Amino acid sequence: MDLDRTNHTIAAFHRGKKWILVPDVAAAATGTVEQLREWGSGPIMIVTAAEGVGDLPTADVIRYTRASGDTMMTGVRAALTAVEQPSDGVLAAVDEFDPDHEAMVLGGGFSRGSVLAGRPVYGTRPAAWGALEDKMIIDQLWDDAGVRRAPVAIVPVADAPTAAADLASDLGTVWVADNSEGWHGGGEYARWIRDPEDVAPALDWFGEHAAEVRVMPFLDGIPCSVHGFATDDGVAVFLPIEMVILRLVDRPEFVYAQAANFWNPPAVIRDEMRAAARRVGMLLKSRYGYLGGFGIDGVCTSDGFLPTELNPRLSVGHHLHARAADLPITAMELMQIEGDLGISAADLEDFVLGIAADSRRGGLLLPLGGDEEPRKVGIRFIDGRAVAVDPDGIKDATMEIGPAVMGSIIIMQFEPERTPIGPTIAPRSVAAIDLAREIWDLDIPAVVPAPDRCG
Repeated sequence: MDLDRTNHTIAAFHRGKKWILVPDVAAAATGTVEQLREWGSGPIMIVTAAEGVGDLPTADVIRYTRASGDTMMTGVRAALTAVEQPSDGVLAAVDEFDPDHEAMVLGGGFSRGSVLAGRPVYGTRPAAWGALEDKMIIDQLWDDAGVRRAPVAIVPVADAPTAAADLASDLGTVWVADNSEGWHGGGEYARWIRDPEDVAPALDWFGEHAAEVRVMPFLDGIPCSVHGFATDDGVAVFLPIEMVILRLVDRPEFVYAQAANFWNPPAVIRDEMRAAARRVGMLLKSRYGYLGGFGIDGVCTSDGFLPTELNPRLSVGHHLHARAADLPITAMELMQIEGDLGISAADLEDFVLGIAADSRRGGLLLPLGGDEEPRKVGIRFIDGRAVAVDPDGIKDATMEIGPAVMGSIIIMQFEPERTPIGPTIAPRSVAAIDLAREIWDLDIPAVVPAPDRCG
């Protein structure tokens, strides 16, 4: 892949254009704004819920909606609603920035519309692609693509206990809600049913949030993903990544704590995961005309890789690979969808795999309640413990805490050159959480990593 040529094409497209960005938090757009500046873009406005953690972008205008929620999903939805249904104040700010309606919205995220605040969204995704977020329909797609999966039952909420009795593994079952309340992720609409005492609270919760649930055996092992990118001429498939999904000690729930790609599964499982992604990607292309990023989540078990859900969009795994390879992956996807950029799937795959052999990325993202002041600390991992050090000195990771759409958030980034490639990084994430609880006096429940069962 000729990265210089690709960057030249992308820069030429963005040069001189006026853009509106709509991230959940402003800090999430800092890199995008820097990239747009390098490409010579016109003025940039950001409409966002809150500042976020990290350096703020140097946009020409930042308008805060102050949308928020009690959880990750309610926060994300509130932030999105504040953009899709803008207040008079937001509309006035956009009109002041763009009185002649020249601007385009750069990547509407999960927005379902092709126009935001009266401006076109560049790279709008067809509704049929977004509908693939529904976790109730994915098992038929696995079957059609020839991807091996665990048994599943989709039933009304009231029938879930009966289905669970038939499907339970030694560690119980996992129930996942339908999309009655819209797209969901991060494990927020999933419950681990380990014993009879877990059933009643699960029924109460799902009864308020869903009509149906998807019941499947609990899959013990390392949660993981594999990602692809569909182009006009094929499907590029990347290396698997580890999803840091931790387990609460005192109750049957999961904590989604982001992802990293330092982990290497056994070669046979790596090949199994990549083959599954290629078959799914080709099916998405032929059936839906799909273009751009997608990912398959699942678990690396003693019986190999078993999928759990499809993410029909760019997700964290794509961005981990893109950061390592210095690829403007979001711009590439949007321009691919709009027909303004031609990408060879084979060239893209070869390029990313070549970089990934030695360069990995990742970290921790942990939503919290409350209103925490921004703080930063360096971390050294010594004998399985996380030790606080100067964030400007020699360190294995940097951890920060600050505001987010659901209250506050902890973000940690591993230093790539000081993080081993191969083993799971979940134990380091747990150690970092333990340190944050101690030094910042946070009420974070105890968590443990998933065991490595990969066979």
